[in-house]
Amino acid sequence: MDKKPLIQQGWMRALLYIVIGMPLGLGLYFVTDLLINGAYTTDKGTVAVPVFTFLQQYVLSTYGLILVAFIFRVLIDKQSVFSLGFAWKGYRTDAWTGFFTAMMILFLGSLILVSTKHLYFTNAFFNIKNFFIGIALFIVVAFAEEIIVRGYILNNLLHSMNRWWALIISALVFAALHLGNDNIHWLSIVNIFIAGLLLGINYIYTHNLWFGIFMHFGWNFFQGLVLGYNVSGNGIEPGSSIMQQTINGPEFLTGGKFGFEGSVLCPALLLMMFFVFIWEYERRKKRAEHDAEYAKSLAELHELN
Repeated sequence: MDKKPLIQQGWMRALLYIVIGMPLGLGLYFVTDLLINGAYTTDKGTVAVPVFTFLQQYVLSTYGLILVAFIFRVLIDKQSVFSLGFAWKGYRTDAWTGFFTAMMILFLGSLILVSTKHLYFTNAFFNIKNFFIGIALFIVVAFAEEIIVRGYILNNLLHSMNRWWALIISALVFAALHLGNDNIHWLSIVNIFIAGLLLGINYIYTHNLWFGIFMHFGWNFFQGLVLGYNVSGNGIEPGSSIMQQTINGPEFLTGGKFGFEGSVLCPALLLMMFFVFIWEYERRKKRAEHDAEYAKSLAELHELN
């Protein structure tokens, strides 16, 4: 599918989705919740939520946003849903790089907290049911947020503006989507914005979602299901994570009830990896340009002969 978009400016398509598409998607959530439960049931309390309940609530709250994004892609952008960035061939390495980058950041940050006696792992056990429901939850989270923010919003912004401005705006939208999370504070908002920059850095060079999806999943998986932190301010029922932890010290260092994303260590490690990836992708870009020039020169020489 390669037709002329209904709206030519990419930034207008992204804005239309934010101001009209998102409210429509959330409206579908409210209607579905009322039809299923007879009432709006989402509980924004600060207590830990059963992991299966968390999964149900998240699927209900995001399916409309994804559905509307797909409809906009086909009817307004005049492109296929697959063109959002779902090509797997040639991007497998990028995907696993994202996953292991998330693991490295969280384990390094936790090691620093343990070595400074601000984090203690007090116990470890494995609840197979909650663990695999948690995996399903974080797969849904990764796909939903990457499709919405990177796949649709960033993709369209890249058609209208400098890639760096597009990345910054999409990261601001990503941070704004978390403003209603429990235990949110200014440092966690800044950290989520920086996380949005890192999640989108591969996309502005490749227009492919798998790096972001794998990194997003890996981040939530290791943070919540392995290391036992709250995830973006949300706590799930005890026993869902392998490690049980206790934190000690100032909230700006430990992350407090928001989880590692509320710690001052988080932006330092995220920014370090952000600039590492910029260097790597710029290196790849220059090498590709050099190879293209070389191939062009060979073709011209062949024509002369």
